[in-house]
Amino acid sequence: MPACRRDLQGALGVFLALDLAEVQGRRIVFVQAGGCVKNSEYGPGIKAAVNAVKKRCALLVGASENSLAKVKEKLDICGKEDIDGVVMTAPYYFKTGEGAIVNFLRKTASMTEKDFYVYDHEAITKHKLNLGMLRELADVKNFKGVKSYDLLFIKQIINNPFKEDFTAVFSGSDMFDMSYLYGIRHYMDGIFSCMPKNISKVRESFDSGDYESAKKLLGAMMKVRDEMFVYGIWAAFSYAMNLLGYEGDFAPDYEPVLSDKGKEVTEDCLVRLGEI
Repeated sequence: MPACRRDLQGALGVFLALDLAEVQGRRIVFVQAGGCVKNSEYGPGIKAAVNAVKKRCALLVGASENSLAKVKEKLDICGKEDIDGVVMTAPYYFKTGEGAIVNFLRKTASMTEKDFYVYDHEAITKHKLNLGMLRELADVKNFKGVKSYDLLFIKQIINNPFKEDFTAVFSGSDMFDMSYLYGIRHYMDGIFSCMPKNISKVRESFDSGDYESAKKLLGAMMKVRDEMFVYGIWAAFSYAMNLLGYEGDFAPDYEPVLSDKGKEVTEDCLVRLGEI
């Protein structure tokens, strides 16, 4: 994972978070460009990710915005970079209907030749995607997948395939062990950026069929996340990334500075997990 430039104030991961998953047999990194990133740093941030990844895995970049015009500005920048795909959420702030959301996703997909993924994130956008909406986009050639923390939605997509070369990725970290029992093999969550050794062990345990070890590891990781939440998850996450050797501020610029006690607890958590 690349080091975060210090002037990318408010960046979490390179932008918001670095998620790891495997899609169609390829390891991927998802760089999520959230609303904390200055417009002037969007392009440089993508370049930093491209230079760090060096084609060792697929690189997807978030380009969500609240209008087609603003999305196009981002996608024009993405089109100039050697990335593998873009990720889009439904528009947010204004509540709208399913038809408008499908129209938004169809039109934004047409603005790029990159592979196009959709992020179902109701907590942020206030809009919930469903299987019917995805099916309406089945004819979009570059529509390649969806990410969601809704376990039943992901299972529904898997059980009712509507498009070839399409991947459903689960992002509900508290339910990763249950999702494995469901038969879901593609999973992704930004919090694991600060627990790389442990999420690698989880994947190895799943791959070897050692479900109990994976479940135990995930339980320990979720306990650490919950302890970090007490002191402010973004400030604690940022400090954890710094302890792992990634420079910069990974929290929104309005977040309070992590207290000394929060630093002590966060460092103890990473030591306990064997990350440092």
